Amino acid sequence: MRTVLIAMLLLGTTAILAQNPQPSQSADQLRDLAKQARKSGDLQGEANDLCQAARLDAKKYQKKCEKAQEDLQKTLTQFQADLDTGRAEMQRKDFSGAVHDLSKITFGPALEQAQGLIQQARIEGNLLPPDQVSQLALAAADAAYARGEFDKAEDMLKRVQSPSMKTAANQLATNINLYRTTMKQADALAQSGDFKGAAEKYQTAVTIRPNGPGQPLEHARAALEAQAKADQEKAQQAASQPSVQGPTAEESASAKGNSPEKIKGVLRFAHREEATGNLKNALQAYQSVLVLDSRQAEASAGKRRVLEQMKSTADSIESSLIEGIAEFYASKFDTAEQMIGKYLQSEGGQHAGAAHFYLAAALLCQVFLSDPKDATHANDLRHQAEDQFALARQLHFAPLPTAVSPRILATWSQAGDSK
Repeated sequence: MRTVLIAMLLLGTTAILAQNPQPSQSADQLRDLAKQARKSGDLQGEANDLCQAARLDAKKYQKKCEKAQEDLQKTLTQFQADLDTGRAEMQRKDFSGAVHDLSKITFGPALEQAQGLIQQARIEGNLLPPDQVSQLALAAADAAYARGEFDKAEDMLKRVQSPSMKTAANQLATNINLYRTTMKQADALAQSGDFKGAAEKYQTAVTIRPNGPGQPLEHARAALEAQAKADQEKAQQAASQPSVQGPTAEESASAKGNSPEKIKGVLRFAHREEATGNLKNALQAYQSVLVLDSRQAEASAGKRRVLEQMKSTADSIESSLIEGIAEFYASKFDTAEQMIGKYLQSEGGQHAGAAHFYLAAALLCQVFLSDPKDATHANDLRHQAEDQFALARQLHFAPLPTAVSPRILATWSQAGDSK
């Protein structure tokens, strides 16, 4: 009997332990992690660990959690004060003092801004060896350029004094000047009503820096829309002008009383041309019908339909290239390939050279990112890229040295040497 009771007691104890998996032990482990966090200066980590422990064992750790949160808030408040002090010291050109106070900030929401100001203070105050100052300034200028912050980039470039880094700094400054000159030219062309020329200049600016100041991509789209609208209005005006070259065959037929049959034949031709995408021929045919009968409803509707389609087609074609290049710079190479390919499939593309080049660049980037085990696919993409580079050269396209990565430019050069 006694043995049975002992066994029942043991079973009951085991069941109790199974239902309560030692919360104090888990909380104690979190306490140890909190101690480690505090030793390393991570008060945020300490507060997080202790408050998590409090959720497991409130009686033992709730007050510790509240104390850690209080310490954390005091420290964050002090860090904000240190940040304000550092800013004021930067304005007074007290760069050493700024570095001293900003270096006190070791975590929290002010850390990233403090680190940036420390770097700026070391550069502007020449608190480091000249080569190191130049290196930091060039890195900061490059980062600002990538974000489209050209004023800040130019300010940092002034700090680059090391001869070994002057070439890179000058190249970056050239890119900025070229971009700004191109944007000014584009704005002037747009103001003068030359929307086609403006769109081309804006597109050039996009290839230099798609996120540069002045929103070149949006301006390029607006210029294309304005040009398409102007072309539509011009076509409508031309279509409404009476012929000054004597009667056409249709007009002669009308004079002879054969206009109904002629109208039917011309309308059939117009519908066929419209259906196959020959919009210019379709427009001319519909206009010929309207010369014979200015109230012909089917011809009037067809003319309006074709003019609208011509406008949307022009917008779509140019937008495909602009969006394709933007997708390329956004590292969406598959999408870039599709959009630029769509542009090249259309007839009369005015920027075919650039399109072939960027299509090749998008294909090469896919090669660089492809699975090393899939050599066949990579080689196929590389051959396609080389073909596109050859087509770009035939159209006398010359990329800007900074438009794409050196690796792509090297392949471009090699493809040209092999021809």
